[in-house]
Amino acid sequence: MAEEREYSVVIVGAGPVGCALAVLLRGQGIEVDLFERTSASGPVGSGHSFNLTLTSRGLSGLPHPVKRRLYHRGTVLTKRIIHHRDGAISTQRYGTADAHHLLSIPRQVLQELLRDQAVRAGARIHYGRECVGVDAVRPAVTVRDKDGRRTRHEGDLLIGCDGANSAVRGAIAASAPRHMQVTRRSIAHGHAEITMDYTDADPSGLHLWPRGDHFLQAMPNRDRTFTTSLFKPMVGSERRSHFTGLDSAEAVRGYCSTEFPDVFDRMNRVGSGLMARLPARLYTVDCSPYHYRRTVLVGDAAHAVVPFYGQGVNCSFEDAATLAALLGKFRVTGESEIAAVTELVAEEYSRARVAPGHALARLSLDNLAELSSHVDDPAFLARKSLERRLHEEHPDLYTPLYQLVAFTSVPYDEARRMYRESNAVLDGLCAGRDLHREREQIIGEYARVREGGLSPSGTAARQPGGVR
Repeated sequence: MAEEREYSVVIVGAGPVGCALAVLLRGQGIEVDLFERTSASGPVGSGHSFNLTLTSRGLSGLPHPVKRRLYHRGTVLTKRIIHHRDGAISTQRYGTADAHHLLSIPRQVLQELLRDQAVRAGARIHYGRECVGVDAVRPAVTVRDKDGRRTRHEGDLLIGCDGANSAVRGAIAASAPRHMQVTRRSIAHGHAEITMDYTDADPSGLHLWPRGDHFLQAMPNRDRTFTTSLFKPMVGSERRSHFTGLDSAEAVRGYCSTEFPDVFDRMNRVGSGLMARLPARLYTVDCSPYHYRRTVLVGDAAHAVVPFYGQGVNCSFEDAATLAALLGKFRVTGESEIAAVTELVAEEYSRARVAPGHALARLSLDNLAELSSHVDDPAFLARKSLERRLHEEHPDLYTPLYQLVAFTSVPYDEARRMYRESNAVLDGLCAGRDLHREREQIIGEYARVREGGLSPSGTAARQPGGVR
């Protein structure tokens, strides 16, 4: 019997996703080389960062030792803590079980931890190497070092993990425009980090100040500091833009003192600080498919989404776990099989991940309204309370959307479809009714409809083919 031949993989981008993928691939004995544009000691991201939130969806595909280290460095969040305009504070739990929590971790901390794990696992990281050319057929990447020298590196599979401005994706789209369609869309909102002394606040939840079309959020860190970000619509040109109505330090101070009076005295020099750090615009990147020949895109290179669902990194880690599993499934015993098998892996990966990635983009955009206004709406909160109670009494018949998205492995597109179907029934039962006084009655009716095939009106639901 012929001996199995191990793959060799070239990854462009040694950020959190590239390093997580390297850890998974090295666990299978695959040779991994990562090429990273920045230096080993360079900063991560643009300087407009906010904490990343991991949930069981993204964590489930990582090795147990990695998960243990992540929990040691991150902060467990079990709830939203809502700061209302009138000064009242309320809480909203993320789910119905202890496992339904977020793990908040600064991007730089996540990067350093996963980079260390990748190196320990035997991955080779080459810093100061910018991708300047892609050969998707061989496959190979040409990189340029800081002195301008160019070198070419080949592998059995080339993987673009180089973020929303992916050079790998750009090279594929330019060389094979009929194969890969790429769409980039900016939204009205941008974000900027605000320095705020909030060390005495409750560290077990994500703090949120919803204010209509804008909101402030504060995410606790392990050292009891908070990463605080403002999300708000922007105006101005791409090169010189600012938050709507906040074109001076005085305007910023007036805005913060009015909108967030409970924490304004903790925002030292917020006016000059926000003027010095202009907001970053938020945008999405969609492409289809996620591969071309023997090159694949993973993470933001394939699907950059806005952060309003907190699932971008989880989707990216799912990408990595899916690709690693496929490489483990399709083994090769000789050079003659490599091209055919790796192209098959790329096709299967793309087939599995494109629909979930597009669904998450839609879910993330939809969730902006929830964060900025709905969480402060009594009618919305009454409906969420009903949904939570319905799930507790009938977990096999109804699961809230957030729980499906964050705390299960149901693909995002399937989770969205399941929720829309179940919610259509619940909408019919809730129409025109008092969700507080009639909650138990609605729950009972919902269970009878779903178990007995009745329509919300109590008549038999129409079956396929017109049979009643």
